[in-house]
Amino acid sequence: MKITKIETLEIDLSGQNGLDLWRPIYVRIHTDEGISGMGEASLAYGTASEAIAPMIRILAERFLLGQDPNDTETLWEIMRQRSFWALGGGPVIFGAMSALDAALWDIKGRAAGLSVHRLLGAKTPAPLRCYASQLHFGWTDESLMLNDPAEFRETAQIARAEGYDCVKLCPVYVDANGERIRKRGVFTPAERKLARSRMEAVREGIGEECDIIIEWNSLTSTSGALQLADHFSDLNILFMEEPTHYNSPEAQIKVSRESSIPVATGERLYTRWGFLPYLQQGAIDMIQPDIGLVGGITEGMKIAHLAHAFDVGVQAHNCGSPLAIAMALQFEAAIPNFEIHEHHSFNLKSCNRELFEEDLQPVNGKIAVPVTPGFGMTLRKDAEKRMNIVTICEK
Repeated sequence: MKITKIETLEIDLSGQNGLDLWRPIYVRIHTDEGISGMGEASLAYGTASEAIAPMIRILAERFLLGQDPNDTETLWEIMRQRSFWALGGGPVIFGAMSALDAALWDIKGRAAGLSVHRLLGAKTPAPLRCYASQLHFGWTDESLMLNDPAEFRETAQIARAEGYDCVKLCPVYVDANGERIRKRGVFTPAERKLARSRMEAVREGIGEECDIIIEWNSLTSTSGALQLADHFSDLNILFMEEPTHYNSPEAQIKVSRESSIPVATGERLYTRWGFLPYLQQGAIDMIQPDIGLVGGITEGMKIAHLAHAFDVGVQAHNCGSPLAIAMALQFEAAIPNFEIHEHHSFNLKSCNRELFEEDLQPVNGKIAVPVTPGFGMTLRKDAEKRMNIVTICEK
């Protein structure tokens, strides 16, 4: 089998369903045997999405055209070593590599007639436990920005009524006026009081039989994260996520050593080398690699097994289109240290759900792993017609 054509597909859904910025980016790889596969780069939000498609095309043209898609290990190492910049890491280069690697695994699964997790040697598990993620954006078809504690309570109760036994939210995403918080220090008494009232409202709304994960989005400094961890220590918090930024492993290590709440992080770390120092220092209690950023399925499996050696569990970070959900599920179904699946509030939005024929949604707080070949996803024709598609072929 040989790779003959590669396409990048982009669609700008910004402004739909209340989403400020949302630009899913895909790659589709074609072969001379008529089998094609798709992958997604997990950068639909933020300020790097425009850079991904060109990077995908450059890597594909230089290193993948004419190659056998079954050679995932070889092709991954070629991209890492010969691209020069992948030896240093970063979201653009590894986002592109991740999408390409995922598409290769989709091809391998379709050619073998097996879902990716079965191709990786895993038995299909029972539906996976999920948590309702990012409740501060609401839990409806429209993205909101919650402010009042009563809104937090009502939103958490909606998720609880749908069967979720775990929710995640950021209680400091906006201030009392609904403005985004950008803070690199300790929180004032008024700020702590507001955050506490939001958290108490959620805990009261869902009861003691439901877990809570606190999302910090790396908005907090080391001192701020520790201050709030102490402030919420009596609310039975499962994890706190991204308590500080990634540019200083020492800051993350300090938080994990001094916090009474276990720490989850990893969505902005790349490859096994990025995770290793955190694991060696015992600074992460649950890692959150994003398959569309860490290097795809090929590298994601290595990261999961590395974490397993340190007795650390895994939850794939998941904020993308339905294809990103499928990629995360196939990965999570194949690893020995899966903890819980993230179902993001963006995954509820109709503009996102309508991109693929398959609509992967949890039932009673659990989500089934697709068992059809590859990732089991089919791009809708009407969605494809709205996409910007660029093609490169063998010369």
